[in-house]
Amino acid sequence: MSLPRELADAFSERPANAHKRSVGTVAVIGGCVRFPHAPAIAALGARAAGAGLVGLCVPAASRFAAAVLVPEATFFESGNPPVADVFAAGMGFGDRPSAREEVRRLLAGGCRRLVLDADALAVLALLASEGEYPCDGAPELVLTPHEGEAAKLLGWPCEKIASQRRAAVCEIASRYRATAVLKGPGTLVASADLSRIFENPAGNPEMALGGMGDLLSGVVAARWSALKTDAFLAASSAVWLHSAASDSLVAAGEDPSIANTAAAIGSLRLELETKYRRT
Repeated sequence: MSLPRELADAFSERPANAHKRSVGTVAVIGGCVRFPHAPAIAALGARAAGAGLVGLCVPAASRFAAAVLVPEATFFESGNPPVADVFAAGMGFGDRPSAREEVRRLLAGGCRRLVLDADALAVLALLASEGEYPCDGAPELVLTPHEGEAAKLLGWPCEKIASQRRAAVCEIASRYRATAVLKGPGTLVASADLSRIFENPAGNPEMALGGMGDLLSGVVAARWSALKTDAFLAASSAVWLHSAASDSLVAAGEDPSIANTAAAIGSLRLELETKYRRT
């Protein structure tokens, strides 16, 4: 499947003088004893999607997972976060006691661009219900819920989310002043001002696999860190890149596992970077 025309500006060839910071830096915050792999998978997605530096604030168990999946990744302590173009948080938080405070700190100005996924979305919904969000100094947001997480963000029944997906993604974008990604068949992306909506034409049922959402959150963060601006274009291109890579594996009769999908994302991203140039 060819790149949708509206996404052509999302990819450009790397300049000859590129270095690891100029092509995008991502910081991933997540993980707990029960889900040590989740932030490592997000880091894998970020690396495959082109991030030059990926740092992780994760428990010790997650560091072991990252050492295997993403040997390029570095680690930082929660009290001393790195300088990064984009932060991604929530993958595998589980019952992590510090989750609420970490999300609150990020929303209060701990970063400029923030991707929230998984358990961080439940924290965001709680903070909003208690009047703690929106808050002064809040970063630009991309939210990546599946239908169950969208139900928590909106207080809607899951059945309503499923039957009114376009209305749901627009309501999330409007209510949380964020670029919203409603995952699922025909993933929808809505810009924060509701001026643009992207419906993903790629994807397949084999993507119904634990960890695929974590992988996507890393891809979103990496594409955003590469573009630096336009969260909607970054999120839309990431959604398509993630799905199209999986489609290529299925078409070739290959197992669309997390590792294989990440590799396919890297290959497709490289192909696109050499084909499309900003004019």
